[in-house]
Amino acid sequence: MKYKSVGAIAGVALLGAAIPAFSAASMETKAVSAGMGLADGGTFRLESTVGEVAGSSMGAAGIGLRPGHSGTSHGPGAVYSVSASTTSGTAALYQWTNGTGEGSLSLEVKVATFSITEVNYTSVGAYLVQTALGFEVLEQRSQTGLTSGTTYYLAFRLRDSSNMYGRISTAAFATPPIKPRAPMASGVTTGGSFVISWDAVQYNMEGATVALKSQGYEIYYSTALSGTAYFVGPVSSNTLTYNAGAQTAARWYYVKSVDSSNVRSDASIWLNSLEEVVRTVAEDARAVVDMSPAVSEALADLGLSPCLVRQPQYESGVTILAYKFCVKDAANVEQNRDLSSEATLTMSLSRTGTFVINAFGPSAAYTPYDYAVYYNNGVEDVKLGGTVNPSDGTVSIVTRKTGVFKVKQVIRAQAFRITQTVPKKIFTPNGDGVWDDFNIIFENPEGLDISGAKVYDLSGAEVASLRVGTYNSEASLAWDGSRKGGGKAMAGIYIYQFKAGDKTYNGTVVLAR
Repeated sequence: MKYKSVGAIAGVALLGAAIPAFSAASMETKAVSAGMGLADGGTFRLESTVGEVAGSSMGAAGIGLRPGHSGTSHGPGAVYSVSASTTSGTAALYQWTNGTGEGSLSLEVKVATFSITEVNYTSVGAYLVQTALGFEVLEQRSQTGLTSGTTYYLAFRLRDSSNMYGRISTAAFATPPIKPRAPMASGVTTGGSFVISWDAVQYNMEGATVALKSQGYEIYYSTALSGTAYFVGPVSSNTLTYNAGAQTAARWYYVKSVDSSNVRSDASIWLNSLEEVVRTVAEDARAVVDMSPAVSEALADLGLSPCLVRQPQYESGVTILAYKFCVKDAANVEQNRDLSSEATLTMSLSRTGTFVINAFGPSAAYTPYDYAVYYNNGVEDVKLGGTVNPSDGTVSIVTRKTGVFKVKQVIRAQAFRITQTVPKKIFTPNGDGVWDDFNIIFENPEGLDISGAKVYDLSGAEVASLRVGTYNSEASLAWDGSRKGGGKAMAGIYIYQFKAGDKTYNGTVVLAR
């Protein structure tokens, strides 16, 4: 009588001893049948995945298979590539890839504030039970309502249609404390000195009122995005200005608030001491938005501040990085508003590689490499293109839009072409913020001159001129439904036309009112 054995079982008597949770090379061996009840004259296969039988309830002679286990089948593989990242002080994103097994899979996910092991696994209630999973499929799930400043532990286990279980896969993460709001800061050179001012911080990132410590603000500066952050000093919570003195070299100044529990906010916008530019920096410092002081001040006048937040839930497949560029009010509530003028969004071409920004805007030369910026308009991802700088590891786009921007690895156009129209055909310029403009987005790797951009009615009469679009100010055209002499164009079908170099491009658009 022979059987196949995997792991430490091979070549030893099976008399009820615990089975170690590790695997070894499969080998042919003679079975010791004491207490096993194996019929003579047959060939058997006894197999397990790593850790599958550890701590399990065994059957025959105290060491049989789990309930539902078949001696001729495999248990599902373990969940792998498990990760957990916080998206706020009270929310997290879980990502994992399912293993393999027989038939359909279901998954248990358990969350606790203590380590989850084989021993205590059954005592922990399931946060999530998901059924009808595919094999080798990347999955993700967000969880809200967590407690800030707490360490959490995750455990994942697959179960297949044969009622067999895989090994437990674990992960741990810590939710950050809820931070106070970052100050809304501005800077101006007056009397030869660079003076920074900011509004009083009254709320935390969850919109609740916050108490600052007595020295509730801190001033920092850096000479570069990836440079050392130098602590200038604390400022009283009753003081809302700081005089940095005369500036002989460019520095980036920013302000943080500190609450009574000594929790620091994210950095305010970065203020350049010599250049007319204001910079918003993502927390991981792999994406920035540069805008003029006028655009920043226009937001501040409305009580709004810009923010740039990583969106890891979109980062899979060809999507390398994703960020949401948004504006928030004093209660940390996002507002659906685009910018009054252009800003430059620069993102890294990788999640971990070298990332340098040497300029406040993309270079004039359009460089077609295999990366492009996409914008999610709530319906689909719109390809915007952008300027790739491989030496700095960046891609940049000039835009007025707020929302989710993604860096994707794609094959770029080698000649001029219209990429997309947004919306596809029908737009409704009624001022409700939905499809108020018709945008023509193109790729222009040769830097061809764009001319004669007009809108005509079906009789051939000129109705309006196309203006620079808001999606990508360097590679899009737009029409807002107005006539060139003023007033609104009537509902109907119109023809757009323009030249890129010597070639004419045209199409139709439907205006609905």
